[in-house]
Amino acid sequence: MKTKKRVLPALLLSLFAGMTTPADAAQFSNVYVFGDSLSDAGYYRGFLAAAGVPASLVAIMGRYTTNPGPVWSELVSNFYGVTPSPSNVSEGNIFAQGGARIVGTPGVSTPPGQAQRPIATQITEFLARGPADPDALYAVWGGANDVFFNLGAFSAGAITQAELQTNVLGAAAAEIQQIGRLRAAGAQYILVFAIPNIGAAPAFAGTPSAASVTALTAGYNTTLFTGLAGAGMRVIPVDSFSFFNEILANPSAYGFTNTTSIACGAFPPVTTAQTANSLFCYTGNLTAPNADRTHLFADAVHPTSASHAILAQFVESLIEGPTQYGMLAEAALRTRESHIRSLADGIAMGRKDEPGKLGVFFGGDRADWQLDRAGGSESVDSRSRAGTIGITMRASESVVLGVAYGSSRNHGKFGNSAGQYTIAENIWSVFASARSGGFYGSGVLSIADIHFSNLKRNIVLGPTIRTAEARTEGANSSAHLVAGYDFPIGRLTIGPMLSATFQNVTVNGFDETGGGSAGLRLMEQTRRSEVLSIGARASLNLGQWTPWVRVTADEDRRDDVRLVSAMPLSMVAIGSTYDVPAYRPDSRYMTAAVGVNGMIAPNVGLSVGYYMIDGRNGSKEDGFQGMVSVRF
Repeated sequence: MKTKKRVLPALLLSLFAGMTTPADAAQFSNVYVFGDSLSDAGYYRGFLAAAGVPASLVAIMGRYTTNPGPVWSELVSNFYGVTPSPSNVSEGNIFAQGGARIVGTPGVSTPPGQAQRPIATQITEFLARGPADPDALYAVWGGANDVFFNLGAFSAGAITQAELQTNVLGAAAAEIQQIGRLRAAGAQYILVFAIPNIGAAPAFAGTPSAASVTALTAGYNTTLFTGLAGAGMRVIPVDSFSFFNEILANPSAYGFTNTTSIACGAFPPVTTAQTANSLFCYTGNLTAPNADRTHLFADAVHPTSASHAILAQFVESLIEGPTQYGMLAEAALRTRESHIRSLADGIAMGRKDEPGKLGVFFGGDRADWQLDRAGGSESVDSRSRAGTIGITMRASESVVLGVAYGSSRNHGKFGNSAGQYTIAENIWSVFASARSGGFYGSGVLSIADIHFSNLKRNIVLGPTIRTAEARTEGANSSAHLVAGYDFPIGRLTIGPMLSATFQNVTVNGFDETGGGSAGLRLMEQTRRSEVLSIGARASLNLGQWTPWVRVTADEDRRDDVRLVSAMPLSMVAIGSTYDVPAYRPDSRYMTAAVGVNGMIAPNVGLSVGYYMIDGRNGSKEDGFQGMVSVRF
């Protein structure tokens, strides 16, 4: 779908000159990553060149994986429209460096002569560039090297078992402090990773120390996330510990045939088969053909590029899941607008009744909403069908009163087969309209209960797809006010109009099932809308039939950032609630509608119309409406 740009919308929207409109070209303005070798995007390429590695290989090496495959930090950066590069390249966004600890030095296996940059130093370097952008995505993944460093000290007899435990948990506390620095500088959306199950990596798997190393990493993770929750720091928690355990439990589902040996071979004269290091790993020295895709581990502790690809998808699902569910409230707004259009037709026909008489109308509305989003958020294809039945009474020459009931069904699909939803709504409304000379005014009050069912979120993880399912309830209360003045010019009537529509949508919280470690608990969300419209309408009296046209410039005054809150189900006990920004439509747009109403029998009226909404970036909305009224 291409975004439409027309002169008429621009002219109408100029009525709101001076009002700002948020840009939604991307979900996040940038991506910044701090950490160790698990996130390093090539910080040591200069070292490789100095060590005599041929330039053709330097260009593709430098990551701790099966090069030239990218690591998760590069993939997530690309997903959100950011070109990734290590921070020692001009304005690079990935500060992570292999061997880095949280605050301590020396690092673990840092190449000779290279700078010692723990995560604390990386964050200092970043903050030297200026304040943290609140609209960017940040990531912190550390702690593994603190585990390795202290395990080494313990094995050498330099520290006791108690000191080992204390030092590792102290590193977790230090990571909390570093994350706090980012928060204090303005960062809002921070991914924080758990240490994977190091005890299951080839370096430890099958050894007597495997269980104790697993327990040590689990303790680090618990200290990290309980500490963050206790400090009131809401971060996006990535439970990579549980996620990699799920892969190890069923590797073939993710395309892996080997989880015990390594994919990287020797790189003489720097490494041998016994000292294989993924920093020097590429397609030319794999231990088996396609080992970068069939092996879980590149070397004794680092994932292959296939593992990184799946991890990146897991990370993206934690952000995109709440973003998708934020669309439920957006869809509910549009359902109410369909109901209001039907009531407007009912009021128009009710004005033709004789004073003191009742009328009944039956209206229907078919609306389509299509959204193409850049920057990671999935597109939406939504189709709703609404029906309304109402009773009008012309209380006097100038006043029409009425009540109505509406029912709607909205079926939506997310792009790239990412999922779907169904929304059923029951609406009860009261309305009144008055006319005096050329002046007219109407008001509608509505309440509704909403049923969200068939909620499905497809989580792609390599060759496998997990489908998380849910259902929940909600509500919508609204008020719609419209006023205008009609100037008659022969058979033509034309005049200005103003309207305001207020909505308050609530979507109750719910838990997904079937998502495993990617499954989420969604908290209650609200979406408030205050749309003010200014425009004009015209109609032509042709006797029994009256064609009409209406054009308005609209602005939603509640265009502030809306957050959707979630929590990984695997971390409910810790209480790791986090927030991601919901879809934020352009606040200014235009609505155009045309139609005709008239009498098809002495006591039977008919109204049909078409409307479209334009001026919202990447969005297309239009629909048809029809109504039959009967006088008594």
